[in-house]
Amino acid sequence: MKRILTLSLVTVATVMSTANAVMAQTTTPARECRTMGGTANLAYLDAKSGAGAMTGDFEGGVYFRMIGEPRQLPNGRVEMDFEHLFVTKDGSTLRTRDKSWGIRVPGSDAVLGGAAYTVVEATGDFKGKQGTFNSWGAFDSTKGQAVLRYEGQICR
Repeated sequence: MKRILTLSLVTVATVMSTANAVMAQTTTPARECRTMGGTANLAYLDAKSGAGAMTGDFEGGVYFRMIGEPRQLPNGRVEMDFEHLFVTKDGSTLRTRDKSWGIRVPGSDAVLGGAAYTVVEATGDFKGKQGTFNSWGAFDSTKGQAVLRYEGQICR
């Protein structure tokens, strides 16, 4: 009797495990992700906005603007909030809300910085995609120019 009970419990556990695996496969759709990687050359239009050309996996252009004022941190870093509108050559768009940071290079006008871009709206080839991708680069505050590298992925 003990052997039959043990065998029955093992059989029930196996059936439950298999059922859970099948349920997980049928209720969880596969995620479709797009890798983001390339460069951007940017020019500031004024102290808080600018535009640029994008290369790589996200070929097209970008417009950006600072929201609010920069926040000076005790460690010498500056944090800022931005919005970006990315447009690919086929007209697909991503609108993002971003956390950016920068730190001045001692003895120069250069600023090293980066950003985390969180997708808030997507159209065209990006429709339904969400997530956050990142960038890092160098900014020349006297010339109003920047060069950066972006990377990451967004998924639906």
